[in-house]
Amino acid sequence: MEIEKDESVRWPKPIRTDPEKRNKDLYCRFHKDTGHKTDDCRQLKDEIEFLIRKGKLSRYTRDTDKNPRDNDNRGRDNDDRNKRNQPRGPVINVISGGPTAAGLSSNSRKAYAREVMCIVREPPKRAKIEFALAFDNLDLDRVKFPHDDPLVITPVIGNSFVKRVLVDSGASVDILFHDTYEKMGYSDSQLTPSDMPIYGFNNVETKIEGMIQLPVTMGTEPRQATCMLNFLVVKASSTYNAILGRTGIHAFKAIPSTYHLKIKFPTKNGVGEEIGDQK
Repeated sequence: MEIEKDESVRWPKPIRTDPEKRNKDLYCRFHKDTGHKTDDCRQLKDEIEFLIRKGKLSRYTRDTDKNPRDNDNRGRDNDDRNKRNQPRGPVINVISGGPTAAGLSSNSRKAYAREVMCIVREPPKRAKIEFALAFDNLDLDRVKFPHDDPLVITPVIGNSFVKRVLVDSGASVDILFHDTYEKMGYSDSQLTPSDMPIYGFNNVETKIEGMIQLPVTMGTEPRQATCMLNFLVVKASSTYNAILGRTGIHAFKAIPSTYHLKIKFPTKNGVGEEIGDQK
């Protein structure tokens, strides 16, 4: 493996799965451990892609970077992105207190959280996925089994870390609940009026307070992505602070997996990921 001699390689952390449960006949030279073959190592493929984009492996590739200044620019872009994505606002925790529209029992609240909100709009243009987004057993090292938990993440919305954001591919829009919206420091005067109706399973229309466009950041550097999303602000009781629907999922070109409790998306430096909060 030629990249073993390259000082630019970022070597992975030790595999955290139980060594006794791994296939000892399979050895990965990148992890220097058993469990899977080197040729099948997803993290190695991501690292090679990252090094190629940085121009570190140009001697092994045909399409070399014609402009050597691009690599320096990318480095500066990463520094700028770090500064831009550093949250300056408060950390938004779970909304609590008082009864909810979903009822008082745990089961009724879970059922309410999975309710599908749908809206008719023009389909987005087809997006090109630049990286293979795949899941394997290495993505299960933090998941506690058995589970039937939803995918709940903590992205940066605006300038705040917002906990308890439900990733719901059954919802066609992105929702920000009004209590959360106010805790983030925004006022109703910043909302754009909207007459878009939202309907649940019972076909009852939910009133929208307005719409606001906010940046959403997922992942960690260097595999981090930010998209501008249009959130519909709704006054409704919920165990979640926001809902990332199909509109947001598609904006990131992302693939969520409730089984792995993780969502993956392409970035300029490889595949980024946001790990779900399992509590």
